[in-house]
Order: sequence, then C-alpha cells, then structure tokens
Amino acid sequence: MSTQVDDFLERVEAAVGSDAAPAERIACAAAVLHEQAADSDELEPLLPVLSSHFATTDAMPAKARRRAGAFYTPAELVAFMLDHTLDPWMETPARGLPTVLDPACGSGRFLLAAGARLAIAHRQRFGGSESAAWRGIGPKLIGFDSDPLATAWLSGRISALAGGDPEAAIGVHTIDALHDDALPAHSADIIVGNPPFGTPLRRRTDAESLRRRAAVLAGAPIGPYADIASIFLLLAGKSLRSGGRMTLVQPLSVLAARDTQSIRDAVLKDCEPTFGWSTNARIFDAQVHVCAVGFYKRLIGDPAPVRRFGDLPPTEYTPSRRPGIGHSWAALASPACSVPDPPPFEQLGTLGDIAHATADFRDQYYGLLPALVETPDPIPSGVAPVVTTGGLDVAQCLWGERAMRLHKQSWHRPGVTLSSLEPSMQDWAASRLVPKVMLPTQTRILEPVLDIDGQWLPSVPIISVTAAAERLSEVAALLACPLVSLLALHRYLGTARSPSAIKLAARDVLALPAPPHQELWHRAATAFTAATHAGDDASRKASLCESARLMHQAFGLGEEVSESILAWWLQRRH
Repeated sequence: MSTQVDDFLERVEAAVGSDAAPAERIACAAAVLHEQAADSDELEPLLPVLSSHFATTDAMPAKARRRAGAFYTPAELVAFMLDHTLDPWMETPARGLPTVLDPACGSGRFLLAAGARLAIAHRQRFGGSESAAWRGIGPKLIGFDSDPLATAWLSGRISALAGGDPEAAIGVHTIDALHDDALPAHSADIIVGNPPFGTPLRRRTDAESLRRRAAVLAGAPIGPYADIASIFLLLAGKSLRSGGRMTLVQPLSVLAARDTQSIRDAVLKDCEPTFGWSTNARIFDAQVHVCAVGFYKRLIGDPAPVRRFGDLPPTEYTPSRRPGIGHSWAALASPACSVPDPPPFEQLGTLGDIAHATADFRDQYYGLLPALVETPDPIPSGVAPVVTTGGLDVAQCLWGERAMRLHKQSWHRPGVTLSSLEPSMQDWAASRLVPKVMLPTQTRILEPVLDIDGQWLPSVPIISVTAAAERLSEVAALLACPLVSLLALHRYLGTARSPSAIKLAARDVLALPAPPHQELWHRAATAFTAATHAGDDASRKASLCESARLMHQAFGLGEEVSESILAWWLQRRH
C-alpha cells in the first residue's frame, strides 16, 4: 500500500481504536475524508482502495476497483461528454441553470467538472465570488453512490468550494441509484456519468426484483445477462426531464446485446439519440471496451442524424441514421472500431428461408470429454474427428494439420469414440454427423467450412447450418460473402470478446440476408466449392475472391463498392 493509504488508516485507527466495529471505522473514515477534501484532492484516486480495505481488509488496488466497479473516467472524456450534454443546454440562457445528476457519482468527477462550468455561468449572470457561485449551484448537483467514503469526500469537496457551507452538498446521497428512493424518484435536466458495469444482473442478490421493476418501466422483459449499466441507462432516462440531455458511459456490448434490446427500445421511446462515442482502446483499468451515447428528451417527427465520435482526443466521423426500435445501436460505434458502414444492397428474404442453424452449449462440450482420443491414421471405424474453431478457416478444415485446443489440452487429431459417449450424446453426435456448413463464432470474418460428407463433429462454439443438399454450397457462399461479414459485424458489434470479432447466435445466422439474383448466387457457390477443393492457398484465395465478387453482384453491388468491401475483408482475413 502507498504511504498515503498507510497514513490514512493509521489516522482512523488512532481515532477509533483497533477493536472498533466496521461501521464505526467506516463512519470515522468518512468524516476524515470529508474534512481532508477541503484542503486536498490527493486521496481521490485512492478511494476505491480505501473503500475496499474497510469492507474486506483487502487493499490491492486492482482487486478493489473490480470489486467496487470503480473505474474513474479520464478527465478528457468527462470534458467531452459535458461539451455535448451540458453545454447545449447552456446555449439557451433563458432556461436558467440546470440540475445535474450523476447516478453513480463516486468521487464526483462529472459533478465537480459540471459544477465548475455552472459556477462560471452563475458569476456571469449574477456576479459575486466563486464561493458564492458554488453556494448557488451546489444544491443543483445531485449524486448517488453506495460508497460512503466516496460521497463523504465529494460532499466535503463541494462544501469547501462553497466556502465551507454544508448546504451546498445536500444533493449528494449515499444510496444505490437503483434503489426505489433514487432513480427515477429524482429528476434532473442533465444526467451524466459512468455507472458500474461488467456485472450481470444475475449476480445481485436483488436481481429478480430489480429485473421486474426494470421490466415494468421498459414494458418488456429484461434478459438475465443484461449488464447492470444498462439498468442505470433505463432508470436515468425515466429521471430525465422533458427537454433534458443525458449521456452515460456504457459497456460496448450494451449497444447490440440481445438481453438489452428491450432497454434500448424503451429509451428510444422517450429520447432522441444525439451522438455516440467509442474507442478500440481500453481507457479504464477494467478489461472491457466502452462507449457513450448522448440523448435529448424530446421526440421529433423527423429525427436528425446521430453524430459519431471515437477515441481521445475525439475524432468525428460521418453521422449515422437514428437506430430503430427492435434494432441494435452498434452503428453508433462502428467507425471508431474501424468497421465501415454497409452500402445499400438488394435482398430477397433471409438465409433462414432455406436453412436451419443450431448452436451447441456446455452440455455437449463437456459431454465429449470421456470419449476424447488422439485419432490414429487412418481413422478407425467408430471414431469421429472433432473440429474446434481453431481448426477452421474459410473453406478449409485444418483437422490433422493444425494443433487444436480442447478441454485445456493440445490435440493434433482430436476425435471421439462414439460408443464411449453417453446415449444422449450418441444421439447428438448422429444429428451432427450429417452434411452441413460449420460456422465458427468469435472470428474476425465469417469462416464457413463445407462438410459435404458429414464427417466432422463440431465442438462448441461452432454453429451447424444445414439445408437441402443442392443448396448447401450456396449457404456456404453466402456466409463467406464479405458483405455478409460486414453486416454481421455491424449489427452485433461489441457482443464478442473483442470489438474486432463477430459473435453470432444461431438465430442471428438465419437472419442474415439472402440475395435476389439466384443465378449469380449459384455461380458463387460453385466458386466456393472450388475453394474448398483447392490444393494451395493461392488457388483458394482466387476462388474465394471470385465467389465474393459474384455474391456482391447477386446483392446488387456495383464494382467499385464490391472491390472496396472485398479489400476490407481480405485485410481482416489475415
């Protein structure tokens, strides 16, 4: 621990004694922080460490931050969010000074930065000293946080800026913002902040009651894997006054995750999105990619395009159309993640019109374990080769040529002895050992592989796609089409482990578009089949490019657009 933390802990122990109850120690620590905030902000970065120490006696900074969900927002991002949330309100002086709310205020980086701007505006309008300005605007700063040390420090800071007036900090509350008495019981003109994220609802003890409450507000069920940050977004939207503006930092996954669709739809019914920001960089200590979306609480007949920004310092990209009800918001972050916008294309139905798709899960993954073997050459009767995502590339199965990881082991020729499987697993294996297209997920592009003889057993998370025998190669050609990879990434950006990867569920595969020009599609399928049987990488690449160009023609793309998307796809393939 740092010397500063040691000194602080010694001061608390000297005040209450080493045998004091935890609640007494926390109260004393809060009082010390409130007092110290008047003179210095040196302890602010250490608040998660201190909070964790008093809660668990564990003062490892990284663990403390993860436990508290306290990943402080960089000052540059705070300023950017206020530029596009608070400043537009201030452009209309007749409205007066707004009430600003941070639903997870922590040490108050957003509220203090907003307060500094409001204090300048207050002095410009009413004159007086800076401390008088803070006495005027302090009560307009509303912050919720369940950490008593953080709120003690923040209230002490606001009081100090107001010349020692405790009434200036009456808006700071030590309460979980998701409590019934917080959001949306309070309302505000401006809502900004960085709520806790990375914690699915199912991990909270009050998960079911919170999900039911959120479902009532959303008018639809909330998925069990909805990130807790999305619940903050929903409730904050209900707290936002008409004509107000809101921007919250969110995990990138919230933009497209299926379990947050009802939340996104509920927010869109009340608010117009004004801008989106994202970055490929991890700007917090948390191992998660983030975004921020700004909203204006006024629905208009002809929605304006949504501005898009990325990185720090922010770069502005071309605006996007307003996301629609029932759709993802991934387009708001796509340019920051180097994903171009899809061009207009022609469509006739979806892949689901001619195919079926099935994804396997943990039961099948672990069910293989007792029967796994290293397969000799030739493959014995009764043994089926097992393929992992690492053994697949576009139009190519590398089983026996590339080592694969399965159940924390490296295998050269993994297989299962079918008779050693449990009866239910034997039935499952029989249903998979059929002609199919194998489609791995969590990949940079879609990488379909034809298994025309039904000889390979797919391991999780490979999706099995089946169709009539005469159309199976068409299914593979469609999935290998660069435009389709672009559409998949654009729709589901942020749901994979990396923003550069594509994660699809079986239903997502079937929702991919089908082209209207059947003859061109058939010719593309022939080229894909040639790629499957190619004897070298150069021939395979040539056939895949031929298939891609024919598929693009089948979707009605012009040559210039087609070549641009093909170049993007080839770059991601390597």
